[in-house]
Amino acid sequence: MPLPDYHERAERMQRGLARALAADPTLLNLPGRSLACKVDPLYYLAVQPLFDEALERWAGLMPGSAPDVLVRTGAYVTHPPDREHVLTLGVSWGGRTMRVRASFVDADFIDRALRLYAGAARGLELSDLRISSEDRELVEKFFENKTAPRNLAYA
Repeated sequence: MPLPDYHERAERMQRGLARALAADPTLLNLPGRSLACKVDPLYYLAVQPLFDEALERWAGLMPGSAPDVLVRTGAYVTHPPDREHVLTLGVSWGGRTMRVRASFVDADFIDRALRLYAGAARGLELSDLRISSEDRELVEKFFENKTAPRNLAYA
């Protein structure tokens, strides 16, 4: 049995995301509605498991396969030793606050999909979504030995 081509699957997810975004521009960067919002120049915060399920559907992949592909290709920030990629965080925007299960997605994964497959000149600007400053220590521990989101990602 041949080994899975994770990069090809990630590319399928990027193409699917670009097609879906053409049909519904609110899928990204609209806090409270979108599947992922850019919180730092390097990261999007993606709502779980909705983000994974949508990518699988748009790419025609088996249910449950997106996290493995995104972890193996480095699109998800993970925490060793178990390569966990989901955190429960407080987020806020426009005076609203809620707790969500979310993953940090390398901004290049989404921005590249927009540039290559949606014809965008560049990636998206930062959204209004902010991570609760109360969760900053948790996020920084999660990003141990990696570049953590900057101050502008926090409320």
